[in-house]
Amino acid sequence: MLEIRSKQILGTLILVAVTAITLVVAPYTLLDPMALPKLTVLTFLATVALSLIAPALLIIFKSKYKTLAILTALFVFQIVLVMLFSGANITAQFLGTYQRQTGALTYICLALIMLSASFVSDSDFAKRFIRITLIVGVILIIYGNLQYFKLEPFPYVNAYTVNAPIGTFGNPNFQSAFMGMIAVVSFTMVLNTSYKNSIRSGLVLAGVVSLIVVYETLSKQGFLNFIAGLGAVIILWLFMTKRKSLALAASGLGATGAVITFLGLINTGPFASFLYKGSLEARGYYWRAAIKMVTDHPFFGVGMDGFGNWYMRARPQDYAAKGFFSWSNSAHNVFLDIASSGGFILLAIYVAIMALVIVSIIRVTKRGTGFDVYFVALVGAWVAYQSQAFISVNQIGLAIWAWVLSGLIIGYEINTRVKEVDQSVPIKAKQQSKRVKSQTQSLSSGVIVSLFVGILVGAIVAGPIYFSNSRFYAAIKSNDFAGAESAAYLKPQDERRLFMLAGIYRNAKMDDKAVVILKEATVTYPDSYDLWNLWLTIPTATASDIAHAKAQLKRLDPFNPDL
Repeated sequence: MLEIRSKQILGTLILVAVTAITLVVAPYTLLDPMALPKLTVLTFLATVALSLIAPALLIIFKSKYKTLAILTALFVFQIVLVMLFSGANITAQFLGTYQRQTGALTYICLALIMLSASFVSDSDFAKRFIRITLIVGVILIIYGNLQYFKLEPFPYVNAYTVNAPIGTFGNPNFQSAFMGMIAVVSFTMVLNTSYKNSIRSGLVLAGVVSLIVVYETLSKQGFLNFIAGLGAVIILWLFMTKRKSLALAASGLGATGAVITFLGLINTGPFASFLYKGSLEARGYYWRAAIKMVTDHPFFGVGMDGFGNWYMRARPQDYAAKGFFSWSNSAHNVFLDIASSGGFILLAIYVAIMALVIVSIIRVTKRGTGFDVYFVALVGAWVAYQSQAFISVNQIGLAIWAWVLSGLIIGYEINTRVKEVDQSVPIKAKQQSKRVKSQTQSLSSGVIVSLFVGILVGAIVAGPIYFSNSRFYAAIKSNDFAGAESAAYLKPQDERRLFMLAGIYRNAKMDDKAVVILKEATVTYPDSYDLWNLWLTIPTATASDIAHAKAQLKRLDPFNPDL
């Protein structure tokens, strides 16, 4: 199917993707130094990955990967339909919400990376992946502690908690979630009996320090992730070591714990006082609003990453009556985010992909002849992420791990299947044959052309996303009004740049300029609460313009008693 050399390059690209997308930040160059550079790197690498598999695309849909390939194609196709028929602005859907950037482009790229990961997954690649996971984890442990001890080298404004580590994610909750996942992988790899005691001691230390960083973030997400992931590891260990009765008992205990934890998150049950807090009360409103969005727009949702534009219209009516005025541009639940953005069909496809992961885990566990520590580490990390996904948002630096892990688990099950024809060939002979082929085979001309096109297209798509925002930021820093206006209209267009440009002119008492920009921007982005609200601050705005802006604000926020 894939050429051996293509597969090697694809494997390296997957390792680069999880590392670079997690760690990349762009201080001093962008208004959003966290999410936007991650989107740029993701877009480029996903396009290159697609170019490597494109020559074999038709074969893939007839191969053992066809189930995942079909689900990936359906997922991408449904996103395209959502962009076209949800009624939301296509450009806004394409890039996603400012500082989240989890729009159509992100999800399409994540799906492509997942499919690519499935092709390279086997025992050897799992070892490489776990090593790079631990390396990235150690980097963020060190960086998180630098932040905690006020040694942050970059001038980020931490709006959450003083000195709470935000890592390269921009939010202590995300740093906490990632550290919980790293703790799971570290403690799982301690079970690798082939490691020297010194290495296993280092893994224990890494796991403990990861949990210390979780504590430093003052976020419980990491602890919940860790418990969920480690629980999955224990259950798989019991099954794979033929302790079926204990494994079933542990599974029942885990399911009971999950139910009790869920009840605590909704302020019910014995753990309510420990788990429930104000932010979780807010999540209750977010979840109810997301459910209303998808039930009111069942086929195409409200548009990719459109939760923020619809939240105030969909939130419960008792919201204001209770004096609760929190706002969000995410449902704080990945499943509900996908559902509200793309409707029930997109959610169903996503759930089908998750189901395929679970089926793959069961198949590998059933046919295993012993404890497969690397596979179990992959599963533990995947379960850890899923527990976080239930109460948090799909931050790109975290999401890349979830989608890659999904692809690796599915691919591991496929690529480690035992075939009768393989058994007739001695293992050493097969390995030697594979080694010789990989050393001698080069890329075919068709793959070279496809790869060149992929690199070129990736640069064309990803480059403008970064440079348009970089130019705008540079113009603002230098008080270059003309440069800022020019950059604000660069493609792909961004609502936030237009909003900021109008605000800049308003603050400079250049009301005429601000009005012109607002008139254009509100036509393009009619569901932007910020743009309409900015009208009310323009001293020279006409009475009719103010009345129109207030009417639009009332449309967008019908339950606000002050409108």
